[in-house]
Amino acid sequence: MKKTTIAVSALLAFCVGTTMLATLDHQKEFVAKYPDAKASLGKCSTCHVKPLPKKDGDHELNPYGKDLLAKAVVDPKAEKKTFKFEKIEALDSDGDGVKNIDEIKAGTNPGDPKSK
Repeated sequence: MKKTTIAVSALLAFCVGTTMLATLDHQKEFVAKYPDAKASLGKCSTCHVKPLPKKDGDHELNPYGKDLLAKAVVDPKAEKKTFKFEKIEALDSDGDGVKNIDEIKAGTNPGDPKSK
């Protein structure tokens, strides 16, 4: 029984860890592209509705994340998604009247219409 519990715990830790790594990789890519936005936008809520989404259901994308996935994926068939953020800079993903790149430069969230 103890061995089973340890094995299940290890598997769960691995699954959670790899999910976090994918998210952290995307955050790192975003921050590498926009280093001045690190403090305010280098986090999950830049692309997701919830600040700490989980892979098992509540990882809903906000409008910026949806545009990023639909229009800026380098290779949709690749196992690991890579993005060309510049493909959606001119868009106003959240419909607040401010282009994504202008919101990023201002440190406001391009996926949240309340954040201009």
